Amino acid sequence: MPILIAIFALVGLVWGTILAARGNLLLACVGQLVVTSVFGVYFLQFDVGGITLSLDRLGIVCLVGAFVLQWKLGKVEIRPWMTLDTVMAIFFGVLFLNTFSHDFRNIGPDDVPPVQHLINGYLIPLAIYIVARNIKYDEKQVDWFLVAMTIFGVYLAVTGILEGLGLYGFVFPRYIADPKVGLHFSRARGPMVQSISYGVYLCGCMLTTCLLWYRTSSKMRWFVLGLVPLFLAAIFFTKTRTVWMGGGLSLLAGVFLTMQGKARAVLITGMVACALLAVVAKSDAIMGLKREGSAEDTKRSVSMRASFTYVSWEMFLDRPILGHGFSQFKKAKLPYLADRNVDLVLELLREYDHHNTFLSVLCDLGLAGFLPYLAMYCLWLRDAWRQARSNSPPWAKAVGVLGVGMILVAFSQMVGHEITFMPYEQSLIFLIAGMNAALVYDFGLVSRTSSIQPRQSWHSQTAAQG
Repeated sequence: MPILIAIFALVGLVWGTILAARGNLLLACVGQLVVTSVFGVYFLQFDVGGITLSLDRLGIVCLVGAFVLQWKLGKVEIRPWMTLDTVMAIFFGVLFLNTFSHDFRNIGPDDVPPVQHLINGYLIPLAIYIVARNIKYDEKQVDWFLVAMTIFGVYLAVTGILEGLGLYGFVFPRYIADPKVGLHFSRARGPMVQSISYGVYLCGCMLTTCLLWYRTSSKMRWFVLGLVPLFLAAIFFTKTRTVWMGGGLSLLAGVFLTMQGKARAVLITGMVACALLAVVAKSDAIMGLKREGSAEDTKRSVSMRASFTYVSWEMFLDRPILGHGFSQFKKAKLPYLADRNVDLVLELLREYDHHNTFLSVLCDLGLAGFLPYLAMYCLWLRDAWRQARSNSPPWAKAVGVLGVGMILVAFSQMVGHEITFMPYEQSLIFLIAGMNAALVYDFGLVSRTSSIQPRQSWHSQTAAQG
């Protein structure tokens, strides 16, 4: 048996090295998203030498290793330093200092360790961003990316519809059907077993499907268009208002940035009118939406957001510059729950993590971390907007449209939820941001802070050789 294991290990090492040297890094990033979402810690985890491992953790190591190998072989394009990189460096510098300058070891039995939060919520997405930022892009590669994300999205949508209909016997992986795993059981929550993270991916994949419609032949367009109702049904079954909002905003952005003339005006007017009609006619039903608990539980969840806002603001006022420490909110908020100067039931927050990413970052990192974090996302939105509205080729503009849509989806979730605890929550957002950072540089749409002249871009070299 040891000989067989050694043989399989050797064969795996050889083929792994070949794939790492010659594989498509962009599709590898998509594969990492799939592995993290579907085959992560809920699917399989095992101990090696006292270290708990899972397929997604091995996957991110392999992705980074493949990137380094292709870098050494000259198959990736390390782009020079830009203003965006400075902002991101400031944020991650503050994040590191703030994490380790506070008590990151004294953790409650049900709390997420700050170091684990740092790795899962920020460092893994950052690794994917760095890979995506330095890949060489062309039309074929982007088209394959849209196809891969559409296929992944169809799987997510079908899974969500099965959950919404209560057909748990047909879902895969099986842990999705376990009410003890994750959150939001009885809603569509997908393999992420959490409706908000699932909604981020669902909205992103729906937008890639819409963009793929522009990239396919006339014979395939009706088939691609027929997939959109699947996404809309799954988004409905999430029973999550912020996901609905993100899906609507991303579709509006897609229509505005890809269509022209009367068709664009008619579609946008119709979408806005339908949304306003739904809000006016069904506002009570939306606010009292019955999900995994009672309607009263839903209303209480909504009212608790005022309590979170009040406590967060008081915490910010006490430590406005450096905050209370990264991932320290659950412990640092406790003294503020005894405040009786406001007509809010603050004690309800005792067992909860934060419900707003922006306020969470503000409380944990203060203005020193919040301002560069907000600036990072705003620069991502700016780059995507410029790319979408530029004179770049259609395939490059599609990445810009996707970037605008994903930031709108992310903002919609951030105002109502904390989306930085699991490795997949920000990974898709960082991946699309990295793609846009690369393309706006390649097409000369951003200023560069580096005084060193970059080498001629891969696209310019190709055009010159053609």
